[in-house]
Amino acid sequence: MMARALLALLVLAILIAGGIGYEQVARRRDRARFPQVGRSVDIGGRSLNIYCSGQGAPAVVLESDALVPGFGWAPVQRELAGFTRACWYDRAGYGWSDPAPAPHPSSASARDLHALLQAAGVAPPYILVGAGFGAFNVRVYCGLYPDEVAGMVFVDAPHEDEWNQERGGMSRVPFGLGYPPDVVLRAMSTVGLMRVAAPKNRHEFDLDGMTPAERVTLEGLAREPGMRAAFLAEQGFSSGPREAHAAGGLGNRPLIVLTSERAVEMQERLARRGKQAMLKDSGSIIAAVREVVRVSTIP
Repeated sequence: MMARALLALLVLAILIAGGIGYEQVARRRDRARFPQVGRSVDIGGRSLNIYCSGQGAPAVVLESDALVPGFGWAPVQRELAGFTRACWYDRAGYGWSDPAPAPHPSSASARDLHALLQAAGVAPPYILVGAGFGAFNVRVYCGLYPDEVAGMVFVDAPHEDEWNQERGGMSRVPFGLGYPPDVVLRAMSTVGLMRVAAPKNRHEFDLDGMTPAERVTLEGLAREPGMRAAFLAEQGFSSGPREAHAAGGLGNRPLIVLTSERAVEMQERLARRGKQAMLKDSGSIIAAVREVVRVSTIP
């Protein structure tokens, strides 16, 4: 029995070592296939990736939906840079950014972004653009740093009540319970199991305006197993809706809520102090940001 147990441990150790080696080779291959767009900025022991272009103020900061790398904003950012400074970034564990300790709720993402913008020399005030789940982070950021926010645009952003209705009782489970599966997920990622066993990212990307090469890069980044671990770390059972609700109102800042046909009535509640418009394509986002930049008041 002892001999069999030792043999089993030896085989397990070989498999783990092989998996780690496989994963490291695959990560080097990914880095070669998808060279970094942007620059890494240290925010205190770890780095986040940010890419800015254009000139002008207020700067526009683009916050992605869940499971979408910051690079997904590339075609929108190109257009925005024509009339002001525009930046997209990768949240912790996304794209070319380092992972963060889990759990990583919206308040942690908002503080990460604040540290990143300061370290990268992107001066406030900002127009914050939040897509989908990212709009919760934008609302939390506004609550934490209200003097830095000149205006906002929400892109098909869920209201917290809509989010809770879709997830039922799961939305009331304490966020911290997402930590144990996160540990398992990270371990699976380290030994290569996430790469070979996990399903592909089934998020529907808006590829409007992307070149064929940019599409390949976006889809390649989205397949990386580290993003799934980051997704669970930031979502868990999701404290984002609760934190966004606790952050309070948005004040009198200019706000445009771009809405798909999916949840027009619910998103009307987000636009009570602003304007609601239909989301048709990336041109709708560019037009909304242009309007908010035009009417925002810069201290």
